[in-house]
Amino acid sequence: MNTLVQRSENALGRGFTRWAVGGIALGAAALLAGLLVGSSVLTFGVLAASWLFFAGVAAAGVAFSAAVRCSKGRWASGALPALEAGAAFFPAAFALLAVLVLGAHAWIPGAADAGWEPWASRVVRELAATAVLFAVGTHYLRRVRAESEPQPSRAAVAYLLLYVAVLSLWSIDLVMDLHEWAPSTVIPAYYFIGALLGAIALAALAVGLGPESAAGAVARPDLGKLLFAMIIFWGYLLWAAYLPVWYGNLPDETGQLLARWVGGWKYLSLGVLVTVLGLPFFCLLPERTKRGRTSLAVVASGILTGLFGEHLLLVLPSLFVQADALSLVLGALVAVGVLGLFVLTVGGAIGAADGRNESR
Repeated sequence: MNTLVQRSENALGRGFTRWAVGGIALGAAALLAGLLVGSSVLTFGVLAASWLFFAGVAAAGVAFSAAVRCSKGRWASGALPALEAGAAFFPAAFALLAVLVLGAHAWIPGAADAGWEPWASRVVRELAATAVLFAVGTHYLRRVRAESEPQPSRAAVAYLLLYVAVLSLWSIDLVMDLHEWAPSTVIPAYYFIGALLGAIALAALAVGLGPESAAGAVARPDLGKLLFAMIIFWGYLLWAAYLPVWYGNLPDETGQLLARWVGGWKYLSLGVLVTVLGLPFFCLLPERTKRGRTSLAVVASGILTGLFGEHLLLVLPSLFVQADALSLVLGALVAVGVLGLFVLTVGGAIGAADGRNESR
């Protein structure tokens, strides 16, 4: 742990690293407190939404690296180190997934009444599939870093196929299975494409906030163009999920949409549309926005914030949580804890990579 903290301090600075460590401690305490005070549905729901976001971005970062290497794209070389560092979150993500699926009775609707067989089936398929995905991703990155094989196309293709299959499984068990209504079949594609959008936004943020370099200057305009294309595709998938329900007026499927358009969820839904699609669409039209470090970083951070809100919408309205002030605070602290764990592990991986480069 000390080595991880030291590496993160080398990459991100002492203040940011200490904030991450403190966030992890607060998140763990909040999750335990939620169980003790009877707010386990909300705290576990926030944990599930946070996990889907950060684990998805980490997995998508490696998938983006694999896609770039399969296509032999050299333009993204300045952005790949930050994305490949997301694999450092894999062990922590696996542990958090185990907490979510083993504790399904505490937060998934109907899990306690369904018996042990559906519970065991969810545990086995989620942990086994995720372990395979993370193992293949780690193997792919190990071969990438081997000087003897800089373009491991087979490992990259295998990971890309697993990425689509396993993230679809995540969305089925942790999003679609929560609904009492008939869920949209677009959700799996919507989820793994959203994760890929988040990874590209994270790459743009890293290039924008990181030290200036020739590789970063080359990658910025292309990342901006790719971001522009991906937000349009994300919006298309969202529309594809909405349109059939609207023109078909299907009672079994309207519930999932209406649940996200009542109370405070309506304002969160509007905020997601504005931050992920509306503002980025107009901001990324000018070429200068895509080339500027600060402007691209601001747009990317807005997209990431909106996508996190979208993941809350994917999970929490289906749980029918009764949120009071204490539960909201505990849920927010759980989200901060997962963010801190992601920052600490990724920062440690970036620091370790910088150390290897200096030793060469």
